[in-house]
Order: sequence, then structure tokens, then C-alpha cells
Amino acid sequence: MPAVKKRKKAEPVTLNNKSNRKGFFSKNMFIVLAFVIPFVLMTAAFGVMKVSPFGDNQILVTDLWHQYYPFLADMQEKLKHGESLFWSWTQGGGVNYFALMSYYLMSPLNFLTVFLPSEWLREFLMFSVVIKVACASMFMAIFLRSLFKKNDFSLVIFGCSFGFCAFFMGYYWNTIWLDTVCITPLVALGTVKLFTEGKFRLYIVSLALSLLTNYYIGLFACIFVLLSFIAYNIVKWDGIKKFATNLLRTGIYSLIAIGLTAFFLLPAFFGLQNTNASGATFPTTFAINIGSTNDLMGVLEAIRKILSNFITFAAPAIKEADALPNIACGTLSLVLGILFFTSKKISLKEKIVDGCLIGFMIISCIIRQLDYIWHGFHFTNMIPYRFSYLISFVLVVMAFRAFMLLESSSCWDVILAALFVALVIIFGIGTQETYALVGTAVIAAVICVLLFLYTKRIVPKQVLLIVFGVIIIGESAAAGYIGVKTTTVTGTYDYPRGEENTAQVIGYMDSLESNTTEMWRAEMTSTQTLNDAALNHYNGLSMFNSMANVDMTVLFENFGMMGWKSGNRYTYAEGSPVTNLFMNLKYLIARDNIYMNTYDLTEVYGVGNVKLLQNNHYLPMGFMTNSALASWQVDENEDQFNPFDKQNEFFKLATGIKDDVYTPLDVISQGHTDYNQFPVNKTAYGRYSFSCTDTTVTPHVKWNYEAPKDGLYLMYADISGGDDVTVMINDVAQSKTYGMGRSYIACIGQCKKGDKISVYSNLQQGQSGSAMVFVDVLNQDVFEEGYNKLSKSVMTTTKLTGSSMEGTINAQENGLFYTSVPYEEGWKAYVDGKEVTITPVGNALVAFNLDKGEHTIKLEYYPKGFAIGLTVTIICAATFAFLCVWTYIIKKRRKKKGDISENPEEVQINAE
Repeated sequence: MPAVKKRKKAEPVTLNNKSNRKGFFSKNMFIVLAFVIPFVLMTAAFGVMKVSPFGDNQILVTDLWHQYYPFLADMQEKLKHGESLFWSWTQGGGVNYFALMSYYLMSPLNFLTVFLPSEWLREFLMFSVVIKVACASMFMAIFLRSLFKKNDFSLVIFGCSFGFCAFFMGYYWNTIWLDTVCITPLVALGTVKLFTEGKFRLYIVSLALSLLTNYYIGLFACIFVLLSFIAYNIVKWDGIKKFATNLLRTGIYSLIAIGLTAFFLLPAFFGLQNTNASGATFPTTFAINIGSTNDLMGVLEAIRKILSNFITFAAPAIKEADALPNIACGTLSLVLGILFFTSKKISLKEKIVDGCLIGFMIISCIIRQLDYIWHGFHFTNMIPYRFSYLISFVLVVMAFRAFMLLESSSCWDVILAALFVALVIIFGIGTQETYALVGTAVIAAVICVLLFLYTKRIVPKQVLLIVFGVIIIGESAAAGYIGVKTTTVTGTYDYPRGEENTAQVIGYMDSLESNTTEMWRAEMTSTQTLNDAALNHYNGLSMFNSMANVDMTVLFENFGMMGWKSGNRYTYAEGSPVTNLFMNLKYLIARDNIYMNTYDLTEVYGVGNVKLLQNNHYLPMGFMTNSALASWQVDENEDQFNPFDKQNEFFKLATGIKDDVYTPLDVISQGHTDYNQFPVNKTAYGRYSFSCTDTTVTPHVKWNYEAPKDGLYLMYADISGGDDVTVMINDVAQSKTYGMGRSYIACIGQCKKGDKISVYSNLQQGQSGSAMVFVDVLNQDVFEEGYNKLSKSVMTTTKLTGSSMEGTINAQENGLFYTSVPYEEGWKAYVDGKEVTITPVGNALVAFNLDKGEHTIKLEYYPKGFAIGLTVTIICAATFAFLCVWTYIIKKRRKKKGDISENPEEVQINAE
């Protein structure tokens, strides 16, 4: 049989065939260096600041302290124990965990924590930041090499310019954003390949990954793709037919990318509808950020300030709401960015389009309507201009393009660039620190002198590469150090508070419940983070989470617990027995050995100063109340109600008892600052207004009450400028200070009849404002009667999972089956196997009507949108797979066969 031999194909064209034959490292040496050098520099920056394992500090600050690390610690536990990712009982009384993960936890690196001891988690988090900074640099290098066919040390230089840009250095503590930001160059590369070559794999995968790792920053990636599409089609305009084809193709592939993430993002979208952000409205009047006036002069002022923030050594913004956007990306990028506009080899159309692209993003930082659209149709809570990294990215790409075309630049181009940099430095006078201005000026001078000499052919380009490399590595090291120093670090000591003592107490608490099936809760008497339950691994009530259910926040405010709608948080601190009863709290942990409720909290264990307290009036999750409780309504106006009244109403509706569970006390005297300097006037019961007639005075307020009987007393205070409140008993101040920045019903302890109770707070100098101050006594006989009624019909839990519970109950009479499970669409309730309608109490807690008799109960949660989202994901994944097989396998094979049949001269037939 004749054998068919193909003539040997020519060696494929590469950037450098010789280096290609030397192996992977030789071919990718500069890509590897673009990762290794930033990795070393960022590690060194943390090392200098003595971050563990190089010292006793940690990178946990601001939201990384309160949110990201506790959530990561909780996720590690979930992964290790194979728990449900649909719902979590740990945070906030229960939370849509899919929604929480979509914003906080979808970094691929986080899933590696399943292989790590929990003791290494802080160090892992630090090195994950280092890796993401290094990846940003490496991905930028890959983008530049692929797009511009350049493979030398310049890839490292400009990769570091992006990896150490001010956005990374100022917001590295915001670890949840870094993945999407660092893969921006891959999204851009995929976009370019889609536009120029019709290749879609990288585009679909990178865009999907951007959305999956953090949908919020992924939104910026989608907007950037849209802007890139507009820019490309303007520069490369080839008629309306070609434009329509490009639009259709980009739209289809974008939908596939988005569809691949639908299983996760659709539940996240529905979760967002439960948050406070969903109530935002589009600004209707013209207003600007940064500038001092809402007119053209204000806009010009804002532009001047933003341009000044290109200064290299300026301390990056960390989270300040009035900060400038973090856009600095190195002096070299600034100088070469100007040369881009003077290059004779770059078309005028391209210069205009790229200039407009950067200009549009800068203007978006200024005009509030654009700012609102960029941020998903709402205004940010601190940390403004979260898309500003895209300005740095575009500038670095422009700078690299100018660097490649330096041969066409003249000395006059360099002089013009030097003048513009000087203008930026002048803009920074009065806005930036002197050292930053001087440092930028010196480095810019060195760069411009070298470029000037290069245009005169005095200095070769290799010298430029060497010097620029030294400059960028030095700037990157400085940026890393300044970033870490500005962000600050915290000590590892006493985080979590109580450390081993707290861990032992929690371990003992868990051992007490080792054979318990029901869903019980615990809480700290005072907070360290706003997610202590996630950090310390117990089922708690407190939560600070951008995906927080706003209905729960409003309920907390009404029920006399700490809530803050715009702050996306609700928090527990030692409260009333009524709160503990209806929130199903079984244990409290006092980490400072301070607790005020000795009426129904019993100390059952302790290690050092950490005490475990058991609630003597605990009821398991799920018990019968009067049907009237379903009518209890929350008040959205947090300053317009007395939370003691709201708890009185709740208690009476739930139990059917007509008597109040609290009795209010009247003020018997006052001890404020002198009335002539600081008049305090009563406007209604417990409500006051005050002002300083002498603004140099630092006033205080003080209300005195007399205890009408022996009992447990509670206090609520909302005082303008008086976040810290002191309670005095018979003129002796308690050792505990009550933090009333977010007001709550605080237990102030047992008092005897006739005791003088004083509520005192020091205010700010010249303070004016208002106050709501209430002191009530718990009517213990009424409370006990109500507890006894509610405890008659309680569910016995037979099965509990991460997102469901089952049990049995013998209802003594018709009523409302009440739980303190936070309600959102996705919860379903079944009685005796049949689905029943949930009627949330206060629009926030799962409850439903239940008839008298014995019943089986099942509560089950699936995130709304998950089923349809998963279906869309499967369809899009199948479509993507088909397109890949068709394009990259079948079509290639057909083309290969076609080449053989159409070129018979390349085929030799040898007879055997």
C-alpha cells in the first residue's frame, strides 16, 4: 500500500526562533520576571512593615479587619466541613451565602484555603495580595507582548508600572477587588483579539472570570469593553456593515461570557434587590465631585486636582470619601504618555480617540451622573472612583506604544512632554506633599534628559532600558512601601479578641451542644469586628456585609438593636431579655468579664476574663405565637419611634398579654452644662433639643432618674455628638461605657428601688442637635408570664443542614409559627409535606400560620434565580464548547485536508 508523506512544513514564525528552541524559560523570561520582581518587591514592603511571618503585624485594616478576613475564615471552615454554600447560619442570623460569596469570596485563591491550617490564614492572605500584584504585572506584560510583538525587558518595566499603580497600592487591603483588576490586561487582550482576529476564547473566559471573581469590579470591565468597542470602530472604521458585524459578534460573545456566570450572578442580582443600594435614585440636577462649585470653574478645578494625582510618590487614597482618584502609575508612563500624542507614527484619529477615552474616565470621576452610572447606579459609601485603575491601564498602554515608536520622536517632543509634566507638578502644589513633587520632578528630569539624548542619537535604546528599569524598580519599591505605610498595619496580638481563651470558651460551648440538632445562636456582649461570629465560628446575629438584607437592618433598628441601612450592617451588643428571647440567643460571651444582665444570664464557664453566659429564657428556633404578631410593622424612620414601645408592642402581639413588658421612667432632674451657655429643651417624652450659645464651650448632658422598684434596667440613647454614654448609679460611674454611635437598648444592670440612675455624655465643642434618651425597667412578672406561654408550643428540630431545617411541633392552639430566620425569596415552608405561604414578621423574619395539632415542619432555602441561572450557564457552556470544537478543531482539520488536496505537489507517493 502506498505511503503518503507530507513535505516538512516550514518552522513557524515566532518572535525569536532561536530563543524559542532554548525552551520555555528563555522564551518567557521577561514574562516570568514581570511576576518575580513585583512579588519580591511587594513581599519586601510587607517585610519592612513587619507583617507576619516577618514580624508581629498583619495587613488587617478597615474592611479587611471587619469583613474580608472574617468571611474568609468562615469560608475556610465551610469548605473543610463540606457545608452548604447556599445559606449560612453564621452571619446576621442567617444570610444568602451565594450573594455574599459573589462579592467577597470568589477569588480562585480563596478555595486553596481548604488545604491550609487556620493558623496560616493571615499569612496566606498577605501572600495572596502579593501574588495578585505580581499577576497584574505579569498579565500586563503578556498583553503588551502579544499586542505589540515585543519581547524584552520593557515588558517588565511597563508591567510593574501597572502592578504598582496607585489603585493597587491604596486599595490592596480591598482584597476582594484585586482579582478582577489584575486580569484587566487579559480582558483587554481578549477584546483586541476578538476585534482584530475574530478569536473569542480568551475574551469569553477572561470576561466571565472578571464577573465571577467580583461582579462589581466586573461591571467596570464590561463598561471598558464597550468603550473599547466604540474606540476601535472609530479608529478602524470600515463601513456600517463591518460595524454591524462587529457589534453582533461582540454582543453574542459577551452574552456567552455573562451567561457562563449566570448560575452565580443571577442569585447575586436578586440578592442585591434586598439591599439598601437597591433604593438609590438617579441624580436629577447637575453636581460634581472634587470641585468646589457646580459649574465650569468647578470642573476645571477638579481636573487640575485629578491631574496632580499622577504624581508618583503621592500617598494613595485609602478609603476617604473626598479623596482624589488613585491614578498614578509611574513617572515614565506620565512622560511617555505625552509622547504618545506627539508621535508622528500614530494617527491623529487614534490620538484623539485615546485622549477622549482617558478624558471621559476623568470626567466620570467629576460629574456625579457619570459616577453614579459607573458604580452600578448608586453612589459609593467611601472609597470613591473605583474604576480609576482603568485610567492607569490605558495610560501605561499608551506609554508603551510611545516607547516602541521613540525613533520617530524629536527633541521638541521631549521638551513638550517635560513641560506637561512640569505643569502636572505645578498643579500638585498645595495638593500634594513636597517630597512627592520633588521626587517626581527629579525622576522626570532624568527621564527627559535621557530621551532628549536618545533623540540626538547620543544614548542607545539599551541604555534607556537599563536606566528605565532601575527607575521603575525603584519607584515600584517606593510605591509598595508608601502604600503599606499609608494603609497601615495592625498587631496580630488579641485578634480575635481573647485569642486562646475565647477559643476555649467557644469550644466548651460547642461541646455542650454536641448532641443538639436545633439551630441555636450565640453572641458577644461587645464587638471587636462587625462579623465576630464569622471570625470565631459560631452562629450569631451581627453582620457587616454590602449584601446585607435591608429589611433585617430596619428590623434591628425597630427592635432596639444597632442597625445602619446605608452602612450595610446590623449588630448585637448586650441587650434586653426580650431581644434575647425572640432572637433565639442561647449563649452570650463576655470577653472582658463585663456583663450587666444578672437577671437571666448564668455564668456556666470561663477562662481568664472570658466568660460563657447561658440564657435562662432561651427558646429554640421555631415556636408558636399569637396570629396577631403578623400585623407588627416596622417604622422606616429611625428617629421617629421609641424602640421600647416597639418591643412592648411586639411582646404583646406575640403573647396576647395586655400589660407592657417595660415601664418607662421619668426624668427627675438634669445636670447639663449651664443653661445660659448650653440650653437643653424638652420637646416630647424622652426627646430634647440643645444648642451652644457660646460655641467655645465643650458641653455635656446628664439626665437623672429614680428607680421605682428593684429590677433590671435598660437604657436607649441617641444623642447628637454623644456617641459614648456613661451610666451612673447613685453618682458612681459604671466601668462600662456604652457606645451609642448606632443606638440600641442596652442593659444597664440591676438597681434597687430608690437608686439614682444618671445618663451622661460629653459632647463636641459647640455641639448643637437633638437627643432621644429613654430609661425603662423590665416588668419581670409580665416577661415570665409571656415566656411561659411561648414555651408551651416549641418545635423539636429533627434535622438541620446549612440551608434547611426540619422538625415536629404540637401546637396547643391556632397561631403563627415564628422563627428569627431572616426572610428573603428563596425560603419555602412545608407543613406535613405541603407548601404553605410565608408571612414574614416585620417583613424580615420567617413565619407562617399554623393550625392546632401535631405537625411536621420543613424550612428549605435555595437562592432565587439559581435554577434558571444554572440552566443558562449550562446552555452557554455547551455553546462555548461547540464553538471551540467547531472553530479550533473541525475547521482546522478541514482546512488542513483542503491544503493537502489543493497542493498535490507537496505530496510524495512512494511504492512499497
